Amino acid sequence: MQTGWLTVLGLAAGLCTSLSFVPQVLKAWREGDTEAISKRMYVASLIAYGLWIGHGLMIASVPVVLFNVINVVFAGIILTLKLRSSRLARVR
Repeated sequence: MQTGWLTVLGLAAGLCTSLSFVPQVLKAWREGDTEAISKRMYVASLIAYGLWIGHGLMIASVPVVLFNVINVVFAGIILTLKLRSSRLARVR
């Protein structure tokens, strides 16, 4: 398989993965509804994305690095909203 097609495939897969976060980010942001979100899952996801970024840098893969950086941002937003919501719930 040619390298160009591999990059296109990686970009398409990464785009689908990253876009899957958008509805969750929007719901948590707009509604503040984070009750059903698992903190542990997002912490584990952030660790995994960090490892994927390291791997992508080692193999010089733009799609792997690019979309895992985007995933870190989205997962970080969701985790931040979850932690903020948990803190506010304890205060009430």
